[in-house]
Amino acid sequence: MTELEKKLMKQIEHLTIQNEKQAKQIEQLINQLTNMNRRLFGTSSEKNPQGQLSFFEEDNNSPFSEAEQPADKAVEIETISYQRKKYQGQRADITRDLPIVVEEHTLPSDSQVCSCCASPLKHLGKREARTELEFIPAHLVKHVHYEHAYECLACKKTGQNHILRQKAPEPALAKSLAGPSVLACNLYQKLEMSIPYHRQEKEWARYGLKVSRRTLANWAIRSSEEWLEPLYQQMREKLLLEPVLSADETTYQILRRADEKSATADARIWLFRTAEAAEHPIILYHSSETRRFEVAETFLKGFQGLLHCDGYSVYQKLEDVQLQTCWAHVRRKFLETNDSNGQGAVGVHYCDQLFKLERQWKDLSPEERLQQRQLESKPLLKEFWGWLDALVTMKGPLQKAVDYTQKLRDSLQRFLTDGRLFISNNLAERSIRPVTVGRKNWYFSTSVAGAHANTIGYSVIQTAKENGIDPFEYLTVLFTELPQLNIFQDSEQWENYFPWSPYIQAKVKPLSKHIKQA
Repeated sequence: MTELEKKLMKQIEHLTIQNEKQAKQIEQLINQLTNMNRRLFGTSSEKNPQGQLSFFEEDNNSPFSEAEQPADKAVEIETISYQRKKYQGQRADITRDLPIVVEEHTLPSDSQVCSCCASPLKHLGKREARTELEFIPAHLVKHVHYEHAYECLACKKTGQNHILRQKAPEPALAKSLAGPSVLACNLYQKLEMSIPYHRQEKEWARYGLKVSRRTLANWAIRSSEEWLEPLYQQMREKLLLEPVLSADETTYQILRRADEKSATADARIWLFRTAEAAEHPIILYHSSETRRFEVAETFLKGFQGLLHCDGYSVYQKLEDVQLQTCWAHVRRKFLETNDSNGQGAVGVHYCDQLFKLERQWKDLSPEERLQQRQLESKPLLKEFWGWLDALVTMKGPLQKAVDYTQKLRDSLQRFLTDGRLFISNNLAERSIRPVTVGRKNWYFSTSVAGAHANTIGYSVIQTAKENGIDPFEYLTVLFTELPQLNIFQDSEQWENYFPWSPYIQAKVKPLSKHIKQA
């Protein structure tokens, strides 16, 4: 072989290696692009290859919104190739709780004569022509409080002044224009309706109140610190006594950080909540500038029980806590391999079988559910782990999915030992959604205090909703009544102001079922 041939062979070998590297890079980029397109433009329920099972089975193909479904009868079951609810009579149903104003359209007295013979007309009856809604805009009312004083004239004649004054109720915020309902509206608009302060500022101006967004932020921070945070801490004590909890976290941005890091650095909002079967649901949020172990350790100090979570390593370090990690995350890892006909699809199929079984047992008691898991889920998992262990070493997304699953092996199958556990952390992920929706609207908190106030407000509002009461009315009651009580010296009074207490349940109107479905 000549020198030229040797040189050409080396070039060919080099180009072959380079070509293989580029092919792998292209494959990785295509996978990343496919996953990104799915997240950005795909439906919320992931699409599967034909014939592959899915645990996302909602029907989203109706051309009508839920409120505008045609027809006018009660709900019935429409059978096609599967069963689904056929919604009818929604228009009457969504207006059922509204006050009614009847508009009677009668002939004027001088027109109640026959046009043929001029004889008087007799009223025959009436029919309903239509139903329409009227919107009455909100408005502000200025309440001026006067404290009246009274004196005893008889005592005055003897040279003794005896004066009695009727004190006005204590305000929620001293030296502030904001009354209880204004403070409640401020938090409700920001944290439930996800309306940032610069848009609230315009809305308040339309009502006749010129108030800056800075003032609105101060109202939120002060009202949360003075009245909602003590309630939050009381609920946290209740939360830590629960046997089963769920946890999740999401990124957040704080501009003026206490740790002096860049404003673009990721802060965190954590979620800790009770299980779906808890007698008194509690949902608590917590803000922090880091995602470190100490945050979860401090918040959950004293908790000894079962915790639903994702695969984040922080939870693995918690003492006296047994974890149930999320099979939905495992499924997602295999789905992101974009391997619809190979091993990735097999992994997704095993996950779908687990979720299918769990759906069949959703109405069972924990004891009955555990029994069924031992009979059906345990053999299925044994088969799954056998398949996973037999996979040869590979690279790329499939290897990442395998490594992720193997790392969490023990915590993924803890549900086989306790019927109170579930195989996904979807409950926590749904509960953290209000934060992600709000974040899309106002992007960041200016200060650490603002982020903290947001999490306190979120906690009170979402816990109220979970207990079936209207959060705006609940906040109004808290800001009206708590300032009148000696509640910090008599902590037992807090029992009356939890959203599940008989007093609050009787005083605050129930949450509209349409809000529950939103």
